[in-house]
Amino acid sequence: MVNDLPMTVTPRSSVPGIAWPALPDPRTAMLLALGWQLDRSQWWTEADLRAHQREQLAVLLAHAATTVPAYRGLDPRAWDRVPILEREALIAAGDAMLSKGYPAAHGPVDEVTTSRTSGTPVRVRASGIVSTFWHALTLREHVWHVRDLAAHLAVIRHVDTPAPAPDGLRLRGWGAATAALAPDAPLSVLSVTTTTDEQLAWLAHVAPDYLLVYPSVLDAILRRMAATGAKLPSVRGVRTISEVLAPATRALCTEVLGVPIVDTYSAQEVGYIALQCPDHPHYHVQSERLLVEILDERGAPCAVGETGRVVITDLHNFATPLLRYAIGDYATVGAPCPCGRGLPVLTRIIGRRRNMLTYPDGRTVWPVFTVACRQAARYREIQLVQPTRESLRLRVVPEGALAADAPAALTAALQRVFDHPFAVEIEIVDALARSPVGKLEEFVSLV
Repeated sequence: MVNDLPMTVTPRSSVPGIAWPALPDPRTAMLLALGWQLDRSQWWTEADLRAHQREQLAVLLAHAATTVPAYRGLDPRAWDRVPILEREALIAAGDAMLSKGYPAAHGPVDEVTTSRTSGTPVRVRASGIVSTFWHALTLREHVWHVRDLAAHLAVIRHVDTPAPAPDGLRLRGWGAATAALAPDAPLSVLSVTTTTDEQLAWLAHVAPDYLLVYPSVLDAILRRMAATGAKLPSVRGVRTISEVLAPATRALCTEVLGVPIVDTYSAQEVGYIALQCPDHPHYHVQSERLLVEILDERGAPCAVGETGRVVITDLHNFATPLLRYAIGDYATVGAPCPCGRGLPVLTRIIGRRRNMLTYPDGRTVWPVFTVACRQAARYREIQLVQPTRESLRLRVVPEGALAADAPAALTAALQRVFDHPFAVEIEIVDALARSPVGKLEEFVSLV
């Protein structure tokens, strides 16, 4: 895998007097060895990947059955009888989900807490081995998309350390995954709490090669650029994280910035779930790390083209084994990828059940409305909330003064795209609330 990285990137040697070829420290050697395996396993057939998953799963199930109170009595040979683990059940189980004897060789354990938009967060423990896999998959994703790890990366997201406008933070190194390969790569960070104008001015100032950002933040920046004629000529790659990426944002990025978006599907409690193919806009499940099932409402596997619940088994977290964990997301199954990788394909990541529109007769659909609303009125941001089956509330952050006919036009647009005369309330707001880590949900159902 390292052979595919730019020539400017080479491992640092840990042995005095040996500069080249490098002799890496044990941690880096483990990471590179894992990367070497991942570089090859991605080309296995899906059947071969599943066979190796079953081998790892057998070890994990035996461990869970003997060391985790919540799984005591589990028959490791009866996978089909392992129940779906709902988020609420995981939260309620508390310490009963924790292993009483995970292998010490897996390294120290840290607590991972999810960033729920509302309600109680999920808390799990994960060992150093899980982090090593995260870093190795990060490197593989960099290789897939041919990034120069020594180049300048700009990040706009939630940060624990203050990174306000106009300067943000200037750091060195993109993170732990690339620390041994490019420790001095320039990194600029800006808090997501800044305004769109501040973000655009900051990007123009720092002139990054790559941008890592939430889709909703990127969409606002792109629309501001389109309206003002602003340019960011230095940007040669954009990566989006944390939120569902709308097709309209993907298209707008190509139109305005002249570069495609590379999207990432991950969750804090399990890490990378699926990463965008280097040759296509769909996603490859990271089968070396997770067993991912896409199940219909009856619990049966979805066929190609069908949409179902995302159910995940973490194959390597022995500190908090998560077996058949229903993370709350929905995704659409894709056909095998023409690129030749055996990693399963997801064509679309849809989001949570709370992101589904419910009709008065009980039917549910995934709402697609932003393009119609953009054609109907000019605004900065919107969020659609469904308080009841008969009503919708459109929260609008205006771009200057909202046109007098905008409420009627937006109402008509929503009724047209949903093909139903919902009662629509237009609420003008100064800003839309984000989660504690800066995420924005464009549609929220309270039904």
